Amino acid sequence: MDEYATVMNRYGQIEVHNRFKEGGADLSLNFGFGDGGLLWLEDGRYCFDEKERGKVRRGGLFNSQSIELTQIVMLNCTAPYLRHALGFSSLCVPHTIDELPVGWSVCKTASACYESMTGPTGELLYFVTWNPSHCVPLAWLRGVSPSELLRAYMLPDGGPLLRRWLGRPYVR
Repeated sequence: MDEYATVMNRYGQIEVHNRFKEGGADLSLNFGFGDGGLLWLEDGRYCFDEKERGKVRRGGLFNSQSIELTQIVMLNCTAPYLRHALGFSSLCVPHTIDELPVGWSVCKTASACYESMTGPTGELLYFVTWNPSHCVPLAWLRGVSPSELLRAYMLPDGGPLLRRWLGRPYVR
């Protein structure tokens, strides 16, 4: 998270404070005017949400016991700001259910909440989100560390990891 904070503060025109580094339990992003994002630890789960007027929802728009999964969701949500600030073309990892890689499936609850994904070899990713755009990219990026993903977003063409999605518009 230090690397992310350093990059976003330097290049992304977003003020980032990593309180995890100081023994705290959150990383905050300030876009200005009370808007931004927050990654925090709540009841053993890492949560990410966008702040609106300084407020976030309990549990966030995505949460998981895995900090890596939550960081990847945060990166995918904030990378467009970084790429724009660097003057790079848009780049968006597939994010709709019909764009899941072959062999992947999502588990949706009766309350319309996505809570896990199963991969072609039986691997399970556990999380909670209401929006498939936060979980579908995880299938495409399985095995990629947050640091690798950040570095790929910082390359003009996305490098070997993201190049195939260069030019795809970012959709929320």
